[in-house]
Order: sequence, then C-alpha cells, then structure tokens
Amino acid sequence: MTDIEFSELRDRARIADTLHAYSRGVDRVDIDLLLDLFTEDAAFDYGHGNTTHGRENLAELFRAAVSRYTATNHHCSTISYLTLADGRAQTITYVYAFHQNSETDLQLHVWGNYEDTLVDEGDRWRISQRRVRVAGVKTAGAEAVPDRFEQYARA
Repeated sequence: MTDIEFSELRDRARIADTLHAYSRGVDRVDIDLLLDLFTEDAAFDYGHGNTTHGRENLAELFRAAVSRYTATNHHCSTISYLTLADGRAQTITYVYAFHQNSETDLQLHVWGNYEDTLVDEGDRWRISQRRVRVAGVKTAGAEAVPDRFEQYARA
C-alpha cells in the first residue's frame, strides 16, 4: 500500500467519524460537540431557502431543534465519497432519524440524506456546508418505552 492510499483511507475514516459524531451530538444534545463539527462559516441548508450560516447561528438552530424532542435517534449509512482531494471532500450520507416530540404523543420518522462539503482543519475534518434532503417522513403515535429498558441520557 502506498502512502497516498493509506492517507486516503485515514481521511475517509476521519470523515466518517465526523459524520457519525453529528448523530451522537444531536441524540445526546451535545451542542458543543455539534458546533465543533462545523467550520466557523458553515452553512446548514434544510432546503427552500432555509439556510443557517455560521457557528453562532448554528448554536441557536441546534438548541431550538433538539429542545422539541424528548428523544432522537439518528442512523447514518452508506457514505459515498464523491470527491476527496487536497483537504476537501464531498459526501452523501443516507440517514434515518427518529424524533419523539416533547409536546405531543407523536413520533416523526425521517428518511433522507446529508449532502456535505468537508474540509480538513488539521485536528478534525469539519463540515463547511450541509444540505439536508428528505426522501420521506412518517408520523406515528408514540408508545411508552417498556420498563425493562433504560433510555440513554440527553443533556
């Protein structure tokens, strides 16, 4: 294996760590972790012109988003590396996300993908642009978690 091949494998693993850490940050309500995953000038695009720019504004977005739910669970799979060179990468990550609404007895299930541009900032690969695109959603009635299970802690 050449140094170039090893370097690319290392970068792919570090990028995957960043993408998976986003799920952990949302699910555990770890705003500091979430913010550390994005560049200072990052753009977060939900579509239809709904784009948030910069870490300070992302902090407000994340706090508002996670406060609506008593539980969330995000599953990322199938990371496709569209480009990876010179400290920049473009990826598409497929995602399923479960959300337990804190104000109703409803659960929101979302299927879609994250279209990301990432940059290597030395200590970590960070997301400089994220586009969230949805394939479908389903709302369902909530059920209580059986007593034999313990839910994981959220901040």
